[in-house]
Amino acid sequence: MHMEHDILNGTILEENKEISLPELCQVCKVDAEWVIALVHEGILEPIGTGPEYWFFSRIALRRALIVNRLQHDLDINLAGAALVVELLEERDTLLARINL
Repeated sequence: MHMEHDILNGTILEENKEISLPELCQVCKVDAEWVIALVHEGILEPIGTGPEYWFFSRIALRRALIVNRLQHDLDINLAGAALVVELLEERDTLLARINL
């Protein structure tokens, strides 16, 4: 009997640590130009003066992963992805208020 095994690959990130642009690119499996486009679209807000000095929060990482999936799975452009991310975050805020 032949069994297939799925292998999970991932990166462990510290809870309160920001990640650099290269680390974000590695986790999302994208190039720096894609991340820079997300910054220009207002989806991500880096900490730092320029791309070589940028760091991103865990919220930015979550947003980048969502946008990446929206583009890959649904072929949504950046403006549409920005709107979806905003609506998802609003929904999460409202749900948190209800569950207080």
